[in-house]
Order: sequence, then C-alpha cells, then structure tokens
Amino acid sequence: MLNAPPIPPSSPPPIPFTPAGYWWRTLACLADIIPLLFLGWALAGLMAGPDELAARQDTDAWMHRFINQYVKLFSAGGSSRENQALMDMLLKPDPKALEAMSVWVNFQGMVTFFTLMLTLTFQEWQMKGQTIGKMIFNLRTIDIGTRQPPVFFGCLLRSAWKASFFALPNPIFMVIGILNFHVPLFRRDRRAWHDLWTRSQVVESRKS
Repeated sequence: MLNAPPIPPSSPPPIPFTPAGYWWRTLACLADIIPLLFLGWALAGLMAGPDELAARQDTDAWMHRFINQYVKLFSAGGSSRENQALMDMLLKPDPKALEAMSVWVNFQGMVTFFTLMLTLTFQEWQMKGQTIGKMIFNLRTIDIGTRQPPVFFGCLLRSAWKASFFALPNPIFMVIGILNFHVPLFRRDRRAWHDLWTRSQVVESRKS
C-alpha cells in the first residue's frame, strides 16, 4: 500500500485589523474637512468672475440686512412689528437677493467640492491610505480584499462622497450624509456606507 503524501500545514488566518473608533474617526474627518472648507471658500473668492462677484456682494448685503433686523428685534424687546419684518425677510425674500444667493452658493459649493475631492483623493492615494487627519489620530484606510491601501479609484469615490456631503448645497446629499454619519454606530466593523461601496475600512494605523 502506497503511503499518502504528507498534508502541508495550513497557514493560520490573518489577524483582523482593529476598526477605528467612531469618535476618533469623526475627529479625523473634521481635521481633514474644516481646513479644506476654508481653502475652498477662499479659492471661490479668487476664481469668481464678474457675475459671481456681483452675486456675492448682493448675498453679503442681504445677510447684513438680516443681521441688523435680528439685532433690532431684540433691541425692541421682541416687538411684533420687528418680528414681522424679520419673518418677511425669511418667508418673502427679495427675488433678486434669492437669485444672487443661488448663483453664489452654487459656485462656491462647486469650487469647494473639487477642492475637497482632489485634495483628499491625492492624500489618501499618495500617503498609503492616510490623510492629514488620519495621521494625527493614527488611522488608516485599507482595502478589505487585499488588506493594502485603496487604489486610486477607491480613494476618488470615497473623497467624492465626503466632498458632496460637506460642500454641495443639495438637501438630498445632506440627508444621506447625516444618515451615513451614524451608520458606523450600528456596525461592529465601524464601516459607513461609503466604506461598503468601495470595499474599504478605516482601521487603527498602529495596529495595522
């Protein structure tokens, strides 16, 4: 009887990475987003053409009138007249001011969107799954299939989603973004929807 060939020893399964804590991940996101929002707003002011600059001036003028009316309401002890004037500004805005706000807010949102998307994509792709915020809080993004940093397309999709939520003045993106923000609270792997869509996960960098 022939001897059976020896069975090679099986390799143990890889040790799973430790998912990033919800609040650490949130702080890292804010550390990334807040400076880039200011950068996007500044770039919008520099890139604005004559139409956008005129819209910005009209928008700023309306905001100045609104703040003055708000102060007058409290200075007058909450009189019905001043309260009605404030409500009229909110519920019956000047069509010209409303159009100016739409032009400026959309322009500013698009410039900020591309600023966020391109900057976050470049950071996460070139810094092997990290951004400046993730470096500060010792976090890293990995591909759950390869256990390596995500590829360029994955970084682009993740960054585009975050930029849409924070920069674009669209209520649909805002509602979905708020829901997505809370998804990791109910998952053991602490993955949000954009992690699931891109087959990625944010983990603790020191333990990966």
